[in-house]
Amino acid sequence: MSPLEIFILRSKLGRIIGRGNDCNGICTSYSHGLWPICTSEVPYQRPTTSTPFASHNHSYRSAMSDDEMKPALQVIVLGSGGGPQESNITAFLVRSVEQDWRRGSVIAVDAGVHLSSITRLIEAAMPSETPSELPFALTSGPFAGLPLPYTTASANAAHITRTLVDTYLITHPHLDHISGFVVNTAGLPGTRPKKVAALPSTIQALKTHIFNNVIWPNLSDENNGAGLLTYLRLVEGGSPALGDGEGRGYSEVCDGLLVKIWSVSHGHCIERHSHRGSASSASTRFGSHDGSSQTPRRDVFNHPGQAPLRTSSLLSQATFGPGSPQAEPERICVYDSSAYFIQDHDTHREVLIFGDVEPDSISLSPRNLQIWQEAAPKIASGNLRAIFIECSYDDSQCNDRLFGHLKPVFVIEELRNLATEVEAARRMRAMKKRKRIGSLAEETPRRIPSNPSLTPDDPVSPKSMKTTMLPDGVLTAGLDTPRLSTPTAELSLRELERPSYTSEPRKPLQGLKVVIIHVKEKLTDGPPVGETILQELLDHDKDAPLGCEFIISKPGQSFYL
Repeated sequence: MSPLEIFILRSKLGRIIGRGNDCNGICTSYSHGLWPICTSEVPYQRPTTSTPFASHNHSYRSAMSDDEMKPALQVIVLGSGGGPQESNITAFLVRSVEQDWRRGSVIAVDAGVHLSSITRLIEAAMPSETPSELPFALTSGPFAGLPLPYTTASANAAHITRTLVDTYLITHPHLDHISGFVVNTAGLPGTRPKKVAALPSTIQALKTHIFNNVIWPNLSDENNGAGLLTYLRLVEGGSPALGDGEGRGYSEVCDGLLVKIWSVSHGHCIERHSHRGSASSASTRFGSHDGSSQTPRRDVFNHPGQAPLRTSSLLSQATFGPGSPQAEPERICVYDSSAYFIQDHDTHREVLIFGDVEPDSISLSPRNLQIWQEAAPKIASGNLRAIFIECSYDDSQCNDRLFGHLKPVFVIEELRNLATEVEAARRMRAMKKRKRIGSLAEETPRRIPSNPSLTPDDPVSPKSMKTTMLPDGVLTAGLDTPRLSTPTAELSLRELERPSYTSEPRKPLQGLKVVIIHVKEKLTDGPPVGETILQELLDHDKDAPLGCEFIISKPGQSFYL
């Protein structure tokens, strides 16, 4: 074996083996190469084998570099349900781990519950004896490692909300997504206003219907308000004037975190009317739009027993505003919700969090495909590690009683659409890589000879070999002719890094966590509805496994990504 071939082999083995196969038991704390998912027991600094939802995956973990394995984002579940219990409704905290609990480094995504949930989580992790010195740091729970300046859980929860949480990302203005935030605003004044970021239609709804001096005081800095809140109107799909590279279009909403928002559909109003933020808006930026203008790569399909899709004429009917000569007597109002891509500034690691959303296949304004097309290359590159998506009901819920929500059969349908986009993104990455390698080979000023060992069925001789260049700059031997008896398609970077002893084909969503949120409790005897939903998801996934991991969210969970 020539020195060049030895060098190439060592380079590949170094990427595959990493720090070796001796994991010392730590691998059980990882799931698909990610940091532990904690349920209030373990801080990320001290992974243990007792972490829930962990799975053995030596090959994937060993293929990850140290930077890839180091967590970049933490997502804390404050509220996981969709009602009717008001004590557990949608709310999350997200922070950049690199910021290390700095002032203003935490964002809230929705806040159906907020301060009360933070108080409960701190109380559960407080030491049995009152700390003798202040500040002190919790050793367990989602806030482990955070220095706390007070001795009581309520005072420390107020400190977190007042000092650390800088921005509230609101997916839509329904009460189960904003009530905790609204009630908390009056009691926790800080030294600077809280930012409320959302689509313009959501901001308008908050101004008109919540902070209007009737339902709640005008605490904003607009219309002569108290100035405790400031509105941040986000551009759907991201502003092209902001950022570059992988951060293009993202807005920095707090230290270390960037966001991009997309609108999604959340059913339609029972009453047939139009209003600002509905499908009657002609502008896709400020409201819903005609789903017929989308150009999906596949046709959406109906499920057995599902009501047939509405025609595009009904969709177009919904887009005309009042007074339009083409408007029909009745207009359907499609309700806007949104989804957030949240990105760590330094590593570009991301998480995708949905608000309430309905499936494209029965929507009057299908818009989920644009989310999947945005997410696919991020999953293919390994930057997007988790998706938080609602599944409000189990499959026993009739389609005409979903009220703009998902059930397991539709979650799987949407994830299959995502999987198709991910596979397309991986093919695109492979094509770009081939072109890059080819262009580098053409620009190489000199050749390095090699003596490859030819097998009996090789159709070419060593004279037809030419040099090419690997992505890391290592020159190697290539072939001048495409007439090979072995495949020539380039593998993705992840596929190249996988150990050769793994024979199973890579599943399209392998390594992705799908965290189910907004489960509506039935409040009846019998198994929890979350268990039913999880089993139905797994059953639907059996025919053509997607490779993702399904997790039913619960308050107090902490995800390091």
